[in-house]
Amino acid sequence: SKLHPAWIYIAVGFATTMLLSHELDILSLGDRTAKSLGMNVKAVRFILLLSAALLAGAAVSFAGLLSFIGLIVPHIARHFVKSGNFRLIPASALLGAVFVTLCDLISRTLFAPYEIQLGIIISYIGVPFFIYLIMKKRGGRHGDRA
Repeated sequence: SKLHPAWIYIAVGFATTMLLSHELDILSLGDRTAKSLGMNVKAVRFILLLSAALLAGAAVSFAGLLSFIGLIVPHIARHFVKSGNFRLIPASALLGAVFVTLCDLISRTLFAPYEIQLGIIISYIGVPFFIYLIMKKRGGRHGDRA
């Protein structure tokens, strides 16, 4: 079946990421701090990047390119899950599934009996949210920096 190969890669990537979630927390403190705590920063970062590539590749091969999911959902999940990546990673996965399901529902019912492509609905929500994140990061400034 089509689902068989994708779920294996997703399971391996998810398990690897969950196993290294505490290392990811330590890496967020900075490379110097992680090294001072005895972490092999290059090896952990390589494994995490490999895991992220595996997860992204498997998800895209199965569901297609759904832009903005990886940008929107973790930020929203961070709002609900304040403590650590061990909880944030599964919360992001669950919230991502809920978000895509809701967008799919909207795409099928908004102009029924016609369907809008799922990616259009996700982009319609994702672009303003992404602009909001950029503006928030810049402190709401619209012009040149002082």
